Amino acid sequence: MENFNATVQSAKPKAARGLFSNLDRKKKPIKVTLILGTLLLTMGSAATVAPLVWMALGSFKSPAEIYSVPQTYVPASFNLGNYEEALRLVDFIKYFLNSMFICACVVLGQLLISSMAAYSLSKLRVRFAGGILLLFMTSLMVPFEVLVIPLYLIMKFFPFGPGIANTNLINTYWSMILPGIFSAFSIVVLKDFYDSIPNEIIYAARIDSCTETRIFFRFILPMTKPIMSILAIFSFVTTWNSFFWPLIVLNNPDYYPLVLGVQKLIDMGEPWNVVMAALALSTIPSILLLLFFQRTIIRGIAYTGIYG
Repeated sequence: MENFNATVQSAKPKAARGLFSNLDRKKKPIKVTLILGTLLLTMGSAATVAPLVWMALGSFKSPAEIYSVPQTYVPASFNLGNYEEALRLVDFIKYFLNSMFICACVVLGQLLISSMAAYSLSKLRVRFAGGILLLFMTSLMVPFEVLVIPLYLIMKFFPFGPGIANTNLINTYWSMILPGIFSAFSIVVLKDFYDSIPNEIIYAARIDSCTETRIFFRFILPMTKPIMSILAIFSFVTTWNSFFWPLIVLNNPDYYPLVLGVQKLIDMGEPWNVVMAALALSTIPSILLLLFFQRTIIRGIAYTGIYG
């Protein structure tokens, strides 16, 4: 078994070296290319961060500064009254816990189902595996707006039809969790990752009388930690920031995620400085996630080749 574990460890994908070697970097054309690339990345980063900075600064402004023409970039005084007003008007604790519960269920469910589906398509003899994978890839090209109406009817007449005994999942956590745990993107990415794992590992485990379940959870799944971490972060951020679908299926404020709780401020006609303060509070979990797990993200990108 020790030799088998050593084989498993040696089979893990290795991070590829950089695009240019140290010798290549000394060449003038490559130096110019790197400088231009750095400038472009800096400009892109600035364009991405600028709205966040504008929101953060706006959350400290007074109503007069928010609506002033021309706009002032830096507030005259950094007043925390906007945050106090936002916390008073919105039940942040309840909405925050709702969002965390929904995100946790979606992330765990999506990783489990996607990894098992991808492993089946990659390593097990599934009939029509190529056609099933093609359907998954095709679904990635369908806009979510096209699926809203059929998905809403499925949630309303679960399981699948008004003519049979069904359960209405609208205005429940299930209407948020069930559509999120099935991800064609995660299945396609994990399937490609499993294809790179040598089949000899699975054959050796089967010779040692390991069941398929044990092979998957004991040997295969630990190899996917880098890619699973990337998919978990993507899934969390996507679910946390989801607005369109919760707005359709949730009418009961008791089940609102945080994004819908912030929307209530706009419906109440609150000034934009208070709304920006609420938005700034709602972005804190995503920012902390990226800050604490940035090394994991970089390592996962190096392992899997996912960019964007």
